Amino acid sequence: MNQTTLKYYQKNGENIAERYESADVSNLHKVLNASFKLPANLLELGCGSGRDAAFMTKQGFNVIAVDGSAMMIESALNYHPELSGCLHTIRLPDGLSGSFGKFDGVFSIAALMHFSRPQIETIIKQVNSLLVSKGNFFFSVPIQRDDIQKNEFDAKGRRFTIMTKAQWLDICRKYGFELIRSSTTEDGLGRKGIAWMNCLTEKSE
Repeated sequence: MNQTTLKYYQKNGENIAERYESADVSNLHKVLNASFKLPANLLELGCGSGRDAAFMTKQGFNVIAVDGSAMMIESALNYHPELSGCLHTIRLPDGLSGSFGKFDGVFSIAALMHFSRPQIETIIKQVNSLLVSKGNFFFSVPIQRDDIQKNEFDAKGRRFTIMTKAQWLDICRKYGFELIRSSTTEDGLGRKGIAWMNCLTEKSE
């Protein structure tokens, strides 16, 4: 993740977490919950406010969640103290390793788009190495945003790599994932001009 994007989340973590917690993600959570089978050990990449990690923990999954911003991790613990011991500050893609062991599934909500395409490829390749055979990888990314400038940054200095569904799936297949299902949904915060793609993929071997 580039410095300006990370600095934005470091500086505004508390306000961002409050906004994330207010979003209507009931449909997203149904899809997320249906993407993995109990009992499963899961890794979340880019946990933000801890909203999704806390939800999956309540469903009975064992979740480890990471985020590049220490401020977001602090905010996540404030909102979800039950996640204590499960949250780690790790900067992607360099910090991701096998130190946590293997996982039955990996998920990432509204995080991968903050990386450049080469970094996204590195992360997805690493996800493959962290998954058990036939493990599932679920991710949600915007495929439409009307507030991104030509240089792939918004007015707040955050990077947004916007790709088509085909481009995302090409990367997944390149690194050993096959599509199980996908859907497109409106923004959980009701913002116009933003559409999200939710993809569930499976490790090929």
